[in-house]
Amino acid sequence: MSISPIPPASRTPAPDVWRWLGVFIGLVLATYPIVAADRLYLDDIWRSMHGDPGWTSNARPLADAVMLTLNLGTRVVDLAPLPLWLGLAAIATTLIALRHAFEEFNDGHAWLAMALLVLQPFFLQNLSYQFDALPMALAVSCAGLALAAGVRSSSGKGVMLSVIGLFASLCFYQAAVSVYFVLLAFHILLSLATHGRLQWRHHVGLLIAGTITLLGYKWVSGWWLDGGYSLSHSQMVAPSALPLHILENTLTFWRYAARTLDGAPWWGLSTIAVIALLGLILGTLRPAQATRPLAWPWRLLLMLVIVLLLPLGALGIMAALEDPLWRPRTFIGFGALCAGALFCAITTCTRLGWQRLGTSLLIVILGGAIVITYAFGNAQSSQKAFEESVSRQLVDDLRQLDAHGPLVIVGTLPLSNSSANAVRAFPVLATLMRSYLDNGFWWGYQNLYRLGLPERYEFNGDQAVRDAFTERCGRLRPLLERGWYTLYRWRDAIFVSLDNVCHRHQNGL
Repeated sequence: MSISPIPPASRTPAPDVWRWLGVFIGLVLATYPIVAADRLYLDDIWRSMHGDPGWTSNARPLADAVMLTLNLGTRVVDLAPLPLWLGLAAIATTLIALRHAFEEFNDGHAWLAMALLVLQPFFLQNLSYQFDALPMALAVSCAGLALAAGVRSSSGKGVMLSVIGLFASLCFYQAAVSVYFVLLAFHILLSLATHGRLQWRHHVGLLIAGTITLLGYKWVSGWWLDGGYSLSHSQMVAPSALPLHILENTLTFWRYAARTLDGAPWWGLSTIAVIALLGLILGTLRPAQATRPLAWPWRLLLMLVIVLLLPLGALGIMAALEDPLWRPRTFIGFGALCAGALFCAITTCTRLGWQRLGTSLLIVILGGAIVITYAFGNAQSSQKAFEESVSRQLVDDLRQLDAHGPLVIVGTLPLSNSSANAVRAFPVLATLMRSYLDNGFWWGYQNLYRLGLPERYEFNGDQAVRDAFTERCGRLRPLLERGWYTLYRWRDAIFVSLDNVCHRHQNGL
C-alpha cells in the first residue's frame, strides 16, 4: 500500500504579510520629505546636545524604556530615521489588526482609511521628531491594537488585552488614548448601521475597561510626574466646572481646526463627514444585516448620542485639563476621527453600489494628506538651510565680540520664501514652521549653543528688557550690521535685533 506524500508547506507569504509590507513602504514614502529635511525639531535640539531622555518626568516611562533600549545605554543619540521607521512599522501592524477588527463592515479596501491616524496635518509634528517619533507612534499603535484585540477576542481575554494595550499607550504618550475611544465609537456606530444592535459584551466591556484604565493611569502617573511644566499640564479642572470646561475647549479646537485647515483640507474632511453621517443614519434606520435589532427609535437615539459625543474625541482627555497643551502633536484624536469618518464614507458608497466613488474618496483624501506632508517636509528643509546659515553667521560674530553676560534676541527671523509660500498654501503649516530664532523662543538659544555659541553668553527671555531696549534702540549705535540682524550692546547685555524697528539693514530673501 502506497502512502501519499505530504504536500510541502506553501512558501507564499500570507496576504497580511503583503498588506503589511505595502502599507509600511507606503508610509515610508509618504514621510520621506520629513526624513530628508533632517531638521532637529524642538526637544530634539536639547536631546542631541545632552542625551537626556526625560520622558518619565512627563509620566511616559515606556518612552524612556524603549528609547534607552534602542540606544543600548543610558543616553539617547540621534539615530534618525531609525526611530521613525520603527514607529511606522508598528503603525503598519496596527492597520492590519484594524482591518480585521472592522472587516465585518467592509472587507474591501476601506481599511486603508486608517492610515489617516498618522497621515493627517496635526500628526506632522509628531513625525518630525528625530527622538520622540517612535514613542508617539507606539502610543498610537498600542491604542489601536488595544481596540482591535478587544473586538476580536473573547470578552474576558479581550478586556484584559485592551487594558494592557491602553495602559501601554498612555505610558508612551497620553494624547493617543483618544484613538481607542474614537475607534470604539465608530465600531459601535457601524454595528448599529449593519446589524441594528450593539455587541453588548464587547462594546460595553471595552468602554468600561478603557475608562477604568484611564482613571488608574491618572492615579499612577503621580508617581512619575516631576517638574513645573509636567505638573502644570496635568492638573484636572474642578469637577463642578468640568462639563462647561470640556465644551469650551472642544469648541475652541474646532474653531482652530476650521481656521488652520482652511481650503481644500477642510472641504475634503467635511465631505467625508457628511457622507459618513448620511450612511450611518440610513443604515441605522434600515440595517443591512439585521439580527435581533433594537427598536428603531432606540437605535437612532443611541446613534445620535454617540455622533454628538464624537467631536470630543479630537482633544480627548486634554479637554479636561485645567491648562491643556495646545500643540498639534496632542491632537491625535483628530486623526482617529478622520480615519473613522473616511472608513464610514467608503462603506456607505460600497453599500449603495458606488464603489468608484468610494475608491475616489480614498485616493483623494490620502493623496491630499500626502501632498501636505510633502509640502511640510520640503518647507522644513528650506527653513533649515536658511536658518542654519543665519545662525552660523550670528554665532561667528558673537564669538568675535569681547563680551559676556545676557544675550537677548529681539524680533523673529522670517520664514524662507519657499516655507512662507507653503504656509500661504496650507495655513496649518504656520503652527509647525515656527522659526527657532524668535523673540525669547528658548529653542532658538539652544540651537545657537549647539552651533558653537560660547557659554559666556547667557539666555535672557525677559520681555520687559526687550521692550525697554526697543524704546531706546533708535538712539543706540550698532556694534555690527548684517543682512538679517543688527548687534547692540546696552546695559551690559548683547542684543540681537531681528525686528524692523531696531534692525537697521533691511534686506529681502
